[in-house]
Amino acid sequence: MINKAHDVRVIKHIGTSYDVYANFPTVQEALDYMRKMLPNANDSWYIVNAEGVRLRLNDQNKLQVFHSLIG
Repeated sequence: MINKAHDVRVIKHIGTSYDVYANFPTVQEALDYMRKMLPNANDSWYIVNAEGVRLRLNDQNKLQVFHSLIG
C-alpha cells in the first residue's frame, strides 16, 4: 500500500482565521473538489499547495497565486 501525503488543503477564510475543509495529495484534486463542491466559491476560499503557496480561482475560473495582506 502506498501512502500519499495529503499536503494540499482547501481552506476558507472566516473572520480572522482560516478553516481547513479538505486535504488532497495534488492541487488538481483540490481544484476538482472546489469546482464540483463549491461552484460559487468566492474570494474567501483558497487552495494551499504543499509549498504553502495560496491559490484561488479568478473570474475566469483559473487558478492564480494569491498574496494576502493578512498572513
